Amino acid sequence: MEPSATGAGADAHGSVAVIRRRLHQAVVAIAVVLAVPATARAEQYQYSMTARVRPLLLFWITRSGVGGATVTRERAAEHARYSLLIGSDPDRAPRRINRWGYIEEEIRGEAAHLIGLMTESDESSIEEADASLRAQSAGRHPFTIIQATVDGDRASSRVTTIAAPEDYTFRQLGIALDMARRDPAGGVSRTLRVPSGSRPGFLVALDEAIRTMSPGPIPYVYHGRLYELRQVRVRKIASAQAGGVAVGQAAAGDFVITKLKDGEETRFSMTYGTAGRFAGVPLVVTYQPRWWMQVELTIENPGASGLTGTEGAER
Repeated sequence: MEPSATGAGADAHGSVAVIRRRLHQAVVAIAVVLAVPATARAEQYQYSMTARVRPLLLFWITRSGVGGATVTRERAAEHARYSLLIGSDPDRAPRRINRWGYIEEEIRGEAAHLIGLMTESDESSIEEADASLRAQSAGRHPFTIIQATVDGDRASSRVTTIAAPEDYTFRQLGIALDMARRDPAGGVSRTLRVPSGSRPGFLVALDEAIRTMSPGPIPYVYHGRLYELRQVRVRKIASAQAGGVAVGQAAAGDFVITKLKDGEETRFSMTYGTAGRFAGVPLVVTYQPRWWMQVELTIENPGASGLTGTEGAER
């Protein structure tokens, strides 16, 4: 943490707790933000994570390198797959915080399937966060698993919580995915009739918003709920830079996701390429769930990012 002139210890302790209890929310929100459809072959991009906390509206306390993300995208004529791995790195995060998640969406024709998993975390106070760490030390490692399908005008999903045998990190994604794909029974199920004109997922909706730069609402279904995505403003950038590398033409947009059931809104900002090899590629994503908390992802090594060939799409 960046030191402050006074109260450094208290500010650092508070910021650690804030990062811990908000990181799982950022996993979900940024996950859908980054998973944009590709235009050809498999692509993979790496992002670094920075967390900022602003106590008492006075200044920001920043910590960089607390985690990261990997986006993999693949698209063919009748098949598309998008995946995102995002979370904290316990070797670098305060007090070895381990919060991470993974989303994979596969589309074949009119049918789409999503599988997601994330470390379970719902702490709302420092005390609850500390209790969660003690529970993990005692051998309790809950994961939330989401499985959803959209087929024509019908969408169904199920959420299940299971106990992992150990505190898996994002480096053990393969083991965790095997656990998730065993299709555990139980959980909470949702079934929804998808209205005509709705996109079959957030990925398609966001791709359309970026491609058209339209300010109009784009309806879509995600996890058994109906949403609208709107790009409320966009600013064109003639020559953008990311990670110290010139990436060409880009746009900076502000987005609003609205849950149609209750009007709940989620806002985020994104700078993305609009031409050349970075067309449609997120460069910087900023999500601020509270006035005092902000998470930012920035693309790493853009000069080396991009096409990896089909064999480069890790599962």
